[in-house]
Amino acid sequence: MKFEGESEVSGTPPVVWDALIDPKVIERCTPGCQSLAVVGPDDFELVTKIGIASISGTYKGRMRIAEKLVGERYVMSAEGAGPIGTMSVVGIVTLQDNGDATRVAYSFEATVGGAMTGLAQRALLPIAKLLTKQFFKRVEKVIAGEDLPAEEVGS
Repeated sequence: MKFEGESEVSGTPPVVWDALIDPKVIERCTPGCQSLAVVGPDDFELVTKIGIASISGTYKGRMRIAEKLVGERYVMSAEGAGPIGTMSVVGIVTLQDNGDATRVAYSFEATVGGAMTGLAQRALLPIAKLLTKQFFKRVEKVIAGEDLPAEEVGS
C-alpha cells in the first residue's frame, strides 16, 4: 500500500528539520503517542493509542530515521503491532524551502498483516492521512512556541 502526500509547515527548513527529528517533538506531536523511548541514535520505541473506528487499540512499535541529508531529506522506517494486526512502513521525507514555510513531502510503502489486511485501501489510507495532517499541525504549533492543549498531547 502506497501512502504519499505533502504538508506546508511554517518555518525555515533547518527549523522544521530540527523539529521533525527531535524525539521530544515526535512524542508530543504523534497522535495517540503514550510514550517514546530512545533506543539509540535515531532509533525509537513507541506506544500509541488510537481511538479511530476499526483500528482502535494500543499499538507498540519501533521507528528509525536513517540516510539523513541534514535539512533536506531522511528515510524513515517503522513497524508495529496492535489488536488487529501488524504494519511495517518505509519511505522518504523531503524538505523544500518555500519562502516563510517548508514543504514537507513524504512517500511511504506500507505492508500490513492480520485483520488490517482487509482494511488497507478502504480504511487505512484515510486514517493515515488524518493522523499525518494532525502530526504536522502539531509540529507547526510547537515550532511557533504554542502550547499544545492537553487533549492534543498524546491524543
